[in-house]
Amino acid sequence: MLELRGITRRFRIGPTERQVLHGIDLDLHGGELVSIMGGSGSGKTTFMNILGLLDRPSDGTYRIKGEDVLRANPDAQSLMRNRMIGFVFQQFFLMPRLSAWRNVALPLMYRGTPEGEARRRSEAMLARVGLAQHLGHMPNMLSGGQKQRVAIARSLVTEPALLLADEPTGALDPTVSREIMALFEEMNRELGVLVVIITHDPGVAARCRRRLTLVQGRLLEEHQVEAA
Repeated sequence: MLELRGITRRFRIGPTERQVLHGIDLDLHGGELVSIMGGSGSGKTTFMNILGLLDRPSDGTYRIKGEDVLRANPDAQSLMRNRMIGFVFQQFFLMPRLSAWRNVALPLMYRGTPEGEARRRSEAMLARVGLAQHLGHMPNMLSGGQKQRVAIARSLVTEPALLLADEPTGALDPTVSREIMALFEEMNRELGVLVVIITHDPGVAARCRRRLTLVQGRLLEEHQVEAA
C-alpha cells in the first residue's frame, strides 16, 4: 500500500547541512502491524513525519496506493492526510475543553460531516475502545490510559488506511502500556488498518509482527514473524 524509494532528508542549519535519512527503500502493506525502532537522533520521528505527509523528503518517491503523493499540492496533501492517515502521539493532544466524544469527532467535523452523524460515529468508536461510559467526560476527568484510548478512537474514526503512532505508550505505566498495545493489535486485526508504531521500547516492538530498525538514518534491520 505504501511504497518508498530513495527517501532522504537533509536539514540546513546556517552554513551546515545535516542529512538525517539516507536513501530508505520500503514497502508497507495493508493489514500489517509494524514497529520502527531507533534511539535518539536515529531519524525515526523525521521518517514518521514523511510517512504522515507532515514533512517532505529532500529526495526520493513516496506512493500511497499507487499515487505519487509528493506531486500533490499542500491542499491536496492535507486532504489525503485527513482521509487516509490517523495519528496517535505520546502526549495525547486532546482538546481540554471538549468532551471525549467531541475530541473523537473533530476530524469528521473538519471533513464537514453533519454533527449528528459525527457524534454517532464518535460514540461507536469510543465504545469499541472500551469507553462507552466516558462519552461526556472531559480530558481532565480521564486517566492516562483512557486519554490514549480517546486518541486512538479519534485516529480511527475516519477509517484511515494508515495509522501512525509515535511513542504511544511512552507516557504510560507498564500495565497500561500492555493494555494499549493489546488495543492496537485488536484494531489492526479487526479493522485491517496498517499500523506503524514508532518506539524506542523493545517490549512494544516485540509485539509487532514486522520490526524495522533505524540507525543514524539508515534502515539496517528488518525482522518479520508469521501472524499467530
